[in-house]
Amino acid sequence: MMSEQEIATGCKRGIASAQRAFFDIYSPHLMAVIFRYVGNEDDAKDVLQDSYVSAFGSIHRFKWEGNGSLKAWITRIAVNTAINHLRDNKRLTASQVPVESLGEAEPEIDEPGGAEVDTIDTPSLMRLIAQLPDGYRTVFNLYCIEGLSHKQIAEQLGINEKSSTSQLSRAKALLSRKIKEHINARSHNNEKQNKL
Repeated sequence: MMSEQEIATGCKRGIASAQRAFFDIYSPHLMAVIFRYVGNEDDAKDVLQDSYVSAFGSIHRFKWEGNGSLKAWITRIAVNTAINHLRDNKRLTASQVPVESLGEAEPEIDEPGGAEVDTIDTPSLMRLIAQLPDGYRTVFNLYCIEGLSHKQIAEQLGINEKSSTSQLSRAKALLSRKIKEHINARSHNNEKQNKL
Protein backbone atom coordinates (compact mmCIF):
# COMPACT_ATOMS: atom_id res chain seq x y z
CA MET A 1 0.00 0.00 0.00
CA MET A 2 1.27 3.46 -0.91
CA SER A 3 2.03 5.97 1.82
CA GLU A 4 0.28 9.31 1.85
CA GLN A 5 3.46 11.04 0.72
CA GLU A 6 3.92 8.57 -2.15
CA ILE A 7 0.30 9.16 -3.21
CA ALA A 8 0.81 12.94 -3.19
CA THR A 9 4.05 12.71 -5.13
CA GLY A 10 2.56 10.24 -7.63
CA CYS A 11 -0.52 12.42 -8.17
CA LYS A 12 1.68 15.43 -8.85
CA ARG A 13 3.47 13.39 -11.50
CA GLY A 14 0.18 12.19 -13.01
CA ILE A 15 0.79 8.52 -12.15
CA ALA A 16 -2.51 6.65 -12.57
CA SER A 17 -1.88 4.15 -9.76
CA ALA A 18 -1.31 7.01 -7.29
CA GLN A 19 -4.46 8.78 -8.47
CA ARG A 20 -6.44 5.54 -8.05
CA ALA A 21 -5.01 5.02 -4.55
CA PHE A 22 -5.87 8.63 -3.69
CA PHE A 23 -9.46 8.04 -4.77
CA ASP A 24 -9.84 4.61 -3.15
CA ILE A 25 -8.33 5.55 0.21
CA TYR A 26 -10.09 8.87 0.81
CA SER A 27 -13.47 8.41 -0.88
CA PRO A 28 -15.27 6.74 2.08
CA HIS A 29 -14.12 9.51 4.44
CA LEU A 30 -14.99 12.24 1.94
CA MET A 31 -18.44 10.76 1.21
CA ALA A 32 -19.24 10.91 4.94
CA VAL A 33 -18.01 14.51 5.19
CA ILE A 34 -19.88 15.64 2.07
CA PHE A 35 -23.08 13.84 3.10
CA ARG A 36 -23.04 15.81 6.37
CA TYR A 37 -23.26 18.98 4.29
CA VAL A 38 -25.53 18.12 1.36
CA GLY A 39 -27.83 15.68 3.15
CA ASN A 40 -28.43 13.14 0.39
CA GLU A 41 -26.41 10.47 -1.36
CA ASP A 42 -26.97 11.53 -4.99
CA ASP A 43 -25.74 15.07 -4.37
CA ALA A 44 -22.89 13.70 -2.25
CA LYS A 45 -21.68 11.56 -5.16
CA ASP A 46 -21.73 14.57 -7.49
CA VAL A 47 -19.85 16.70 -4.97
CA LEU A 48 -17.32 13.90 -4.41
CA GLN A 49 -16.58 13.79 -8.13
CA ASP A 50 -16.29 17.58 -8.29
CA SER A 51 -13.97 17.52 -5.27
CA TYR A 52 -11.60 15.12 -6.98
CA VAL A 53 -11.66 17.14 -10.21
CA SER A 54 -10.70 20.19 -8.16
CA ALA A 55 -8.05 18.27 -6.20
CA PHE A 56 -6.39 16.79 -9.29
CA GLY A 57 -6.47 20.21 -10.93
CA SER A 58 -4.68 21.85 -8.02
CA ILE A 59 -2.50 19.00 -6.68
CA HIS A 60 0.60 20.87 -7.89
CA ARG A 61 -0.09 23.46 -5.15
CA PHE A 62 -0.29 20.86 -2.37
CA LYS A 63 2.57 21.08 0.14
CA TRP A 64 3.47 17.99 2.14
CA GLU A 65 3.43 18.80 5.88
CA GLY A 66 3.60 15.30 7.32
CA ASN A 67 1.18 12.39 7.68
CA GLY A 68 -2.43 13.51 7.56
CA SER A 69 -1.75 16.64 5.54
CA LEU A 70 -3.06 15.17 2.27
CA LYS A 71 -6.24 13.96 3.97
CA ALA A 72 -6.73 17.38 5.61
CA TRP A 73 -6.15 19.11 2.25
CA ILE A 74 -8.67 16.99 0.31
CA THR A 75 -11.17 17.30 3.17
CA ARG A 76 -11.00 21.11 2.98
CA ILE A 77 -11.57 20.90 -0.77
CA ALA A 78 -14.58 18.61 -0.22
CA VAL A 79 -16.11 20.92 2.40
CA ASN A 80 -15.67 23.97 0.15
CA THR A 81 -17.08 22.07 -2.84
CA ALA A 82 -20.10 20.97 -0.79
CA ILE A 83 -20.77 24.53 0.37
CA ASN A 84 -20.44 25.81 -3.21
CA HIS A 85 -22.86 23.08 -4.33
CA LEU A 86 -25.42 24.25 -1.76
CA ARG A 87 -24.91 27.86 -2.84
CA ASP A 88 -25.10 27.07 -6.56
CA ASN A 89 -28.35 25.18 -6.05
CA LYS A 90 -29.80 28.00 -3.93
CA ARG A 91 -30.15 25.61 -1.01
CA LEU A 92 -27.92 27.47 1.40
CA THR A 93 -29.30 30.96 0.90
CA ALA A 94 -32.93 29.85 0.88
CA SER A 95 -32.72 27.94 4.12
CA GLN A 96 -30.80 30.48 6.16
CA VAL A 97 -32.92 32.53 8.50
CA PRO A 98 -32.34 36.30 8.35
CA VAL A 99 -30.96 37.66 11.59
CA GLU A 100 -33.78 40.21 11.92
CA SER A 101 -36.38 37.43 12.15
CA LEU A 102 -34.53 35.50 14.82
CA GLY A 103 -35.36 37.77 17.74
CA GLU A 104 -33.19 38.01 20.81
CA ALA A 105 -34.22 34.82 22.59
CA GLU A 106 -32.27 31.71 21.75
CA PRO A 107 -34.14 28.39 21.87
CA GLU A 108 -33.87 26.42 25.07
CA ILE A 109 -31.89 23.27 24.50
CA ASP A 110 -33.01 20.20 26.39
CA GLU A 111 -29.92 18.22 25.49
CA PRO A 112 -30.00 14.45 25.77
CA GLY A 113 -27.49 12.98 28.19
CA GLY A 114 -24.11 11.76 27.01
CA ALA A 115 -25.00 8.17 27.86
CA GLU A 116 -28.14 8.45 25.70
CA VAL A 117 -26.24 9.88 22.74
CA ASP A 118 -23.58 7.16 23.07
CA THR A 119 -26.26 4.55 22.35
CA ILE A 120 -26.85 5.99 18.85
CA ASP A 121 -24.74 4.45 16.10
CA THR A 122 -22.76 6.82 13.88
CA PRO A 123 -24.81 6.25 10.68
CA SER A 124 -28.03 7.08 12.57
CA LEU A 125 -26.48 10.22 14.04
CA MET A 126 -25.26 11.28 10.57
CA ARG A 127 -28.79 10.78 9.21
CA LEU A 128 -30.18 12.99 11.98
CA ILE A 129 -27.64 15.71 11.18
CA ALA A 130 -28.53 15.38 7.49
CA GLN A 131 -32.17 16.15 8.35
CA LEU A 132 -31.30 19.63 9.64
CA PRO A 133 -32.16 22.52 7.31
CA ASP A 134 -29.25 23.28 4.96
CA GLY A 135 -28.15 26.52 6.64
CA TYR A 136 -28.33 25.10 10.17
CA ARG A 137 -26.55 21.92 9.09
CA THR A 138 -23.77 23.87 7.38
CA VAL A 139 -23.09 26.09 10.40
CA PHE A 140 -23.30 23.07 12.74
CA ASN A 141 -20.76 21.14 10.65
CA LEU A 142 -18.36 24.06 10.29
CA TYR A 143 -18.46 24.90 14.00
CA CYS A 144 -18.85 21.54 15.76
CA ILE A 145 -16.98 19.25 13.39
CA GLU A 146 -14.55 21.39 11.38
CA GLY A 147 -13.74 23.58 14.41
CA LEU A 148 -14.19 26.97 12.74
CA SER A 149 -14.99 30.07 14.80
CA HIS A 150 -18.18 32.05 14.20
CA LYS A 151 -16.03 34.76 12.61
CA GLN A 152 -14.54 32.25 10.15
CA ILE A 153 -17.97 30.79 9.40
CA ALA A 154 -19.40 34.26 8.79
CA GLU A 155 -16.58 35.01 6.35
CA GLN A 156 -16.93 31.69 4.53
CA LEU A 157 -20.71 31.84 4.19
CA GLY A 158 -21.11 35.59 3.71
CA ILE A 159 -23.27 36.04 6.81
CA ASN A 160 -22.68 37.94 10.04
CA GLU A 161 -21.40 36.36 13.24
CA LYS A 162 -24.73 36.80 15.06
CA SER A 163 -26.47 34.81 12.32
CA SER A 164 -23.86 32.05 12.64
CA THR A 165 -24.31 31.94 16.43
CA SER A 166 -28.10 31.90 16.17
CA GLN A 167 -28.15 29.20 13.50
CA LEU A 168 -25.81 27.02 15.56
CA SER A 169 -28.07 27.41 18.59
CA ARG A 170 -31.13 26.46 16.55
CA ALA A 171 -29.28 23.56 14.91
CA LYS A 172 -28.32 22.19 18.34
CA ALA A 173 -31.88 22.57 19.63
CA LEU A 174 -33.36 20.84 16.59
CA LEU A 175 -30.75 18.08 16.62
CA SER A 176 -31.32 17.49 20.35
CA ARG A 177 -35.04 17.10 19.69
CA LYS A 178 -34.36 14.68 16.82
CA ILE A 179 -31.99 12.63 18.99
CA LYS A 180 -34.59 12.39 21.78
CA GLU A 181 -37.26 11.35 19.24
CA HIS A 182 -34.89 8.72 17.82
CA ILE A 183 -34.12 7.34 21.30
CA ASN A 184 -37.82 7.30 22.25
CA ALA A 185 -38.81 5.58 19.00
CA ARG A 186 -36.09 2.98 19.48
CA SER A 187 -37.19 2.35 23.08
CA HIS A 188 -40.80 2.02 21.95
CA ASN A 189 -39.79 -0.47 19.24
CA ASN A 190 -37.74 -2.46 21.75
CA GLU A 191 -40.71 -2.62 24.13
CA LYS A 192 -42.95 -3.87 21.31
CA GLN A 193 -40.38 -6.53 20.39
CA ASN A 194 -40.12 -7.69 24.00
CA LYS A 195 -43.89 -8.13 24.22
CA LEU A 196 -43.96 -10.41 21.17
